[in-house]
Amino acid sequence: MLRFDGKVAIVTGGGRGLGRSHALLLASRGASVVVNDFGSSAAGQGSDTSPADDVVSEIIAEGGKAVANYDSVSTGAEAIVQTAIEAFGRLDIVVNNAGINHMTPFGPEAIEGIRQHMEVNFFGTAAVTAASWPHLIASGAGRVVNTASPTLVGFEQQSAYVASKGAIFSFTRTLAMEALKVGIRVNAIAPTAYTRMAAEAEIPDDLKKMLEKSMTTAMVSPTVAYLAHEDCSITGETLLSQGGLMQRFALTMNTGYTNTEPTPEDIQANLDAILDDASSKPVGIIGSENEGSLLDLFN
Repeated sequence: MLRFDGKVAIVTGGGRGLGRSHALLLASRGASVVVNDFGSSAAGQGSDTSPADDVVSEIIAEGGKAVANYDSVSTGAEAIVQTAIEAFGRLDIVVNNAGINHMTPFGPEAIEGIRQHMEVNFFGTAAVTAASWPHLIASGAGRVVNTASPTLVGFEQQSAYVASKGAIFSFTRTLAMEALKVGIRVNAIAPTAYTRMAAEAEIPDDLKKMLEKSMTTAMVSPTVAYLAHEDCSITGETLLSQGGLMQRFALTMNTGYTNTEPTPEDIQANLDAILDDASSKPVGIIGSENEGSLLDLFN
């Protein structure tokens, strides 16, 4: 059994939904958990201390160890990390789960929403990871699990949310390269589950019912637990997890078409070769077991 005895984890947005499930599973397997939750709405409005407190109470009632933190990931990263150090003396795992989402049609008025999503979803992830970095290095087996999204394939009226999750996807891949040098593994999940965001989303009711019945948050958390464990053997990867299905969510490159003196007409004539999926292969992280490199583009 993969256990976390002696390990300390931060779970941001840990008071509800996916974060709650992640925190409960890690604690049930021996981790001491900082349950961070600002307590805002799914759209990022307001604050409330009870979500974090309630999860901490659940963990303690089951014999686990946990403390609450109520800081926003976008403004209180250092305080979140300090809570872990003061309560438990170390930090081994960061699960960046906190995020917001509200659907907005694109146009001039959408820019403020894009900034808000980037501030919480992406900059919050980067800030908590940065504040944790020295402690993760000291751990000797530091683990970072970020939260991307299956909507990276594109989702109508979600340009702000998807852009922020795309930034997390690329951040995960790039940071993993640097992290290898200091013994840290950095991965991400792309989850689907019935949460507040799903319940409030402007999607068909039959889809919501399907999510509620077949895609629970508890189905996602085992993927997070594996990626958070010191035995995790991959880095720079994003694993889709929904309803019991786990898949690699990857960048790929194909053989393409080569011409050192192309014209627009040449591109048009060879578009099938340029877009050919048959020759596509995932691009891994150089120096890892799933090795690959941007340099493959030039070979």
